[in-house]
Amino acid sequence: MRNAITLRRVVSLVLPGAVLLFVAWAIQQEHSVQETAVEYAAFICFGTLAASALLSWYHNYARVLCASVVAAFAIWTFGESTQTGVMELAMVFLLPLNFAVFAALRERGLMTFQGALQAGLIGVQALLVEVVSKANPGAFHAFLQSGEYAVPWTWLPWSVLLSFAIVTAFLVALVCVRRTSVEAGLLWGLVGIFGAISHVGNPGTLYLYGSAVGLVLTFAVLEHGFDMAYRDELTGLPGRRAFNEVLSQLRRRYTIAMCDVDNFKNFNDTYGHEAGDQILKTVASMLFGVKGGGRAFRFGGEEFALVFNGRSAEEVQPFLESMRDEIAHMGLVLNDREHPLQAAMRKQGAPAPATRVNITISIGVADNSGQNVRPEVVLEAADTALYSAKASGKNCVRLVEDVPA
Repeated sequence: MRNAITLRRVVSLVLPGAVLLFVAWAIQQEHSVQETAVEYAAFICFGTLAASALLSWYHNYARVLCASVVAAFAIWTFGESTQTGVMELAMVFLLPLNFAVFAALRERGLMTFQGALQAGLIGVQALLVEVVSKANPGAFHAFLQSGEYAVPWTWLPWSVLLSFAIVTAFLVALVCVRRTSVEAGLLWGLVGIFGAISHVGNPGTLYLYGSAVGLVLTFAVLEHGFDMAYRDELTGLPGRRAFNEVLSQLRRRYTIAMCDVDNFKNFNDTYGHEAGDQILKTVASMLFGVKGGGRAFRFGGEEFALVFNGRSAEEVQPFLESMRDEIAHMGLVLNDREHPLQAAMRKQGAPAPATRVNITISIGVADNSGQNVRPEVVLEAADTALYSAKASGKNCVRLVEDVPA
């Protein structure tokens, strides 16, 4: 259950890129469809890559912008020429390494030193390849072409295939760790470029895969903007804006539960903010897995909200009690954290013991029955019930009907 958010997020990142590349592959399998699409493939290819570059510039995403430029330059080069000389081999060898650099760096925007560094890296590589290839063209060409005919299904040599394989594995790891749309877009963009340059001499197929790359990167920019606006970065849950939109769409019977981590300020003051973040992520994962069809949101600070559509407060109470009890009994081992008193008493050089803490939450519940006809009123009633749960000793669920008038 604790990994539910991670798994669902990774699947949501992986699926769109996989679908787009599958469509590109399926089109070039059907000759009649391919012949119709080839006439417009180049326009679509560079149009989508230009769209991803412009959107990246508008949203100040240097990594996707640089990736779009590199992809467009590579596809344009192989679309105009079928030769595989030193420059072409050097380009495809360095291309995945560029994607690895773009993915590894944290986003700092275009008008920063890091953004200028990424842009300058593209020009420096072209100059470096030109200098090295002229200084010792025989050795450079021999290195790039090592094992050229060892793989029958592609013209790419082993050195290039190894470069793509290592960077692809690296990007997969980054997608699983960071779980952002930019890393996922760079991963599928690299896979699409590999499919494109594997079909040198067939411009139609090359441009079809290039179009998929442009769409993947464009989708990555749009998805990243959506995440920043609607998703809480720490917990992975939808944020306050997403919660407000759901409230405006609620109709008929529904229930809102406001949840608050008990004694959270004490955790932060005692063990530090990193431990507090670990507690919030753990609680978020448990709320995400609540039974009864509840949708979890990060409301703000240590507060979370659950929305149950089509259920009354009495119907969702057993699910909330079960979840509250599970959180109270699971315990949590804090990563490299211990109480200051324990640290002072521990002998110097002795390893720090694992610190286990118990987490509890208080929950206030209200539905839209009776006089609570508007979502804002239901939310206020649930908040009142939450305060009552806190005043009753915490670690409990209180329905609005149980709150004294």
